[in-house]
Amino acid sequence: MNAAHQSTAARPSLLAGALVLLLAFKLVVLIVFGATIAPDSRDYIGYADQILRGSFRHVDLAADAVLPYPANEPLLTLFRPIGYPAVIAAAKIIAPAHWASAVVLFQFAVSLLATAMVYRLARCFGLGLWLGLGVAAAYATSLQFVVDQAIASDSLCATTFTIAACMLAELTLRRAPARPLLLLTAGVLIALSFLIRDVIAFVALGLLPLAAASVLGANGWRRRAAAFGLVFLPLIASYIGYVEWNRARAGAAVVTTIGQWSLLDPLVRASRYDPTFFSGDSPIAHVGRRVAKNFTLDESLEATWLLHREYGWDAVRISREAISAYLRAWAEHPWAMTRHALSYLSESQLHQAVRPTETVRDVLLWNTGDDREFAREGAVRAGNWWMIPAVIVHRLCETISTLVFAAFLLITPVRLVREGLSAHLAASAGLWVAYLACLGLHAAVNVHPRYLLPVLAGSIVVGAVNVVWLVARYRARAAGKSAHAGGSSTEGSGLTAGSR
Repeated sequence: MNAAHQSTAARPSLLAGALVLLLAFKLVVLIVFGATIAPDSRDYIGYADQILRGSFRHVDLAADAVLPYPANEPLLTLFRPIGYPAVIAAAKIIAPAHWASAVVLFQFAVSLLATAMVYRLARCFGLGLWLGLGVAAAYATSLQFVVDQAIASDSLCATTFTIAACMLAELTLRRAPARPLLLLTAGVLIALSFLIRDVIAFVALGLLPLAAASVLGANGWRRRAAAFGLVFLPLIASYIGYVEWNRARAGAAVVTTIGQWSLLDPLVRASRYDPTFFSGDSPIAHVGRRVAKNFTLDESLEATWLLHREYGWDAVRISREAISAYLRAWAEHPWAMTRHALSYLSESQLHQAVRPTETVRDVLLWNTGDDREFAREGAVRAGNWWMIPAVIVHRLCETISTLVFAAFLLITPVRLVREGLSAHLAASAGLWVAYLACLGLHAAVNVHPRYLLPVLAGSIVVGAVNVVWLVARYRARAAGKSAHAGGSSTEGSGLTAGSR
């Protein structure tokens, strides 16, 4: 067996070994801490129990219930999408005594598949074996590691979307004839992600350029259009079907009523930047003036109570009026809304690509309520000298993460302008647009690092690709200067010898 064949054979075994090691770490954390119960877990578990009882089949909008809904209140099933509660309900049927562990193990399995797809995409971009494994490790030890252990929708929403994005990017890179089954699979995964978190219906718009690039290998515009449709038809069908289902069981053509809280919150927070924000005569304006004092999430929750108790609005009415008020606010108070959106942009976005030490902190914090000052300089100043290596590693990871993210954000458009739309740059630009779309949509409302997990993998892969491109460009320029200097020296020596 020659060396090349041995190297090729070693690649699957190395990836398999890395995935086994990752699974071992996940299982250790699960054994030590158990499934993590997040603040939203109560809603998902309550919805799952209603699925098992059958009470979710009818929702009475006239019910006198307000947020946060009791676990047995059918209005809760209109507030959250059904996808994740259905997973919990299935786990409770399959393993009643250990349903939480069953849900987490399922999340582990899908997350491992997503990690393998990230590695595969890195290799398709031309990254080397070890760099590809490093990119996959960065993704696997990101905040994704933390949410995989939690009873929350973030894990499955992010991993299904990530796998779909990786599939579309790989098809773009290969520029092969369109493969309908793969495109349809990517579409189904996007639809599943939507059923888990309904905001994906809008986040998926960021995938339009990548999906368009992925079907360029098809012959003729009709086949390209058909192939493109396969990516989004499952999402469109799921959206329409969900709206009609809610029309039948609740009499309201909506997906969810989460806007009654999630869109009132940015209005309350943005009002701090404009004293005339709630100056109108609408019920939302009246309520906004009463509750907006500290500009917190609790105040937007209080606003929903007042709209229901004093104005008699049901959940659907509050949600629809909140959507209308939110859109009007962008037209009437653009500066306040923009300042609110920009308030969520911080250096934390720079540190999401490579963050194993931060992940250790989050595992401790989410499960114990205390991060034990892990890798914090304050712990060292307090005399905990054993924390010095962790602090050094943390600072190193922050530096690498900042470099990778900056390369992703800044170098991608530069390369696109300089080099044109090659297959590599089409895939890079598609992932770049998807990230910015997700960030922009959430920044307009509320941004947490976990909300960016569906597009995190693409930023890591493309960032690493751009770093490699920069290094190669620097080396080529240095080599060119060296060769030019050597040629000039030789030429000078020849002239001197000839003159003698």
